[in-house]
Amino acid sequence: MQELKRQTAFRVITALPEDRGLAWCLQMLLRLRLPPTVHDESTCRVWQRRYYPFNIYTQRRRLEKLNYMHNNPVKRGLVSSPDQWPWSSFRFYHLNDCTVLTMDRLG
Repeated sequence: MQELKRQTAFRVITALPEDRGLAWCLQMLLRLRLPPTVHDESTCRVWQRRYYPFNIYTQRRRLEKLNYMHNNPVKRGLVSSPDQWPWSSFRFYHLNDCTVLTMDRLG
């Protein structure tokens, strides 16, 4: 994942200045620019720092992440309970509802 992020960021940052004549390219380049207070070798950032991938090897960890995802719309104040979020796998796992999402049940 690290190599994928590194390569895609490099390609995006090098391609955008080549097409500065296109308004959206210049606008995107400006949005990616880091403030001068950031002490780093980079002048732009494509990927957010706080997100990182990790493998899930245990049933306990899988349930922890699944519960986090199911409760995220509640935590963000979008719904009052997980079953109210129609695009959540909560409806599949806990209500056996496949009307919006059909998926393979994990373990």
